[in-house]
Amino acid sequence: MFEAWPPTNDQILTIASSALNKSQNKDVKVLVYWENDPNLMIFDPIMFANTEYIRKKYTHNERSVEVSIGKID
Repeated sequence: MFEAWPPTNDQILTIASSALNKSQNKDVKVLVYWENDPNLMIFDPIMFANTEYIRKKYTHNERSVEVSIGKID
């Protein structure tokens, strides 16, 4: 499911949905690294690897999720 870079919009939405399900916070920030298992989520990241990123933000039912996907760790 998570092979080719860059991830598709559907793959990004899957990560965003999963992050909202795993967190009870109103505003969620999550980081995943594509070369690793994208199901391994880092919530409220404070450090980022020096790599290419895709960043998307979504809102759903008064909650928001900001997804950062790094190409490599």
